[in-house]
Amino acid sequence: MTRFIRLSVLAVASAALVACGGSGAKLGGGKEGAAQALFEASQPAGKGGQGNLLQALASGATSAEVSVDCAQSGSVKLKLDLSSVDQTSGKFKYELEYNSCNEDGVNEFDGKMTMEFKFAASTTSASVELRLKGKIEISGEIEDYLDADVTETIDVAATGANSGSVTVKLDGTIKTSAESYDYRNESITITVGGELPMAADGNS
Repeated sequence: MTRFIRLSVLAVASAALVACGGSGAKLGGGKEGAAQALFEASQPAGKGGQGNLLQALASGATSAEVSVDCAQSGSVKLKLDLSSVDQTSGKFKYELEYNSCNEDGVNEFDGKMTMEFKFAASTTSASVELRLKGKIEISGEIEDYLDADVTETIDVAATGANSGSVTVKLDGTIKTSAESYDYRNESITITVGGELPMAADGNS
């Protein structure tokens, strides 16, 4: 009888976990929320990552790989694709590997992406184009993912922003567990350094 009771308790507990989902909320905010999450994920690479890689090349290194700390904890490893370097156009590509990268204090990124980096300067402004492709998992208060194949264009000054708001232009697709968002050279203003938005009905 005692064994039966124990098994019954375990069954009820397991059912409760399944019903709850055992996870946090989904990413909210629609297209803007997905854009904010992608921008947040691209920030560590812009906070010294490219400069460190280029310094390594200038010193005569035959390979270029650095690790950049994220704002709160964790890191992102950047590995430069040496064959992609085009000094004429200022274009190069590297691999990003996220290791529990925490930018907002409550959520972490894990996974891999490729990022193609290109300067786009004019007489009045300077911007960078970041072609991001790959999938990263989000864990913490939010349990979701970003599956991106999109170009993110931002002002050079915004690559190292820690607060305030910035405007990004997106062209491509970002998928989450709930939706696939298509951007067609669409400009979106997002808050830097804020927590990622949760879906209203996403709590367990």
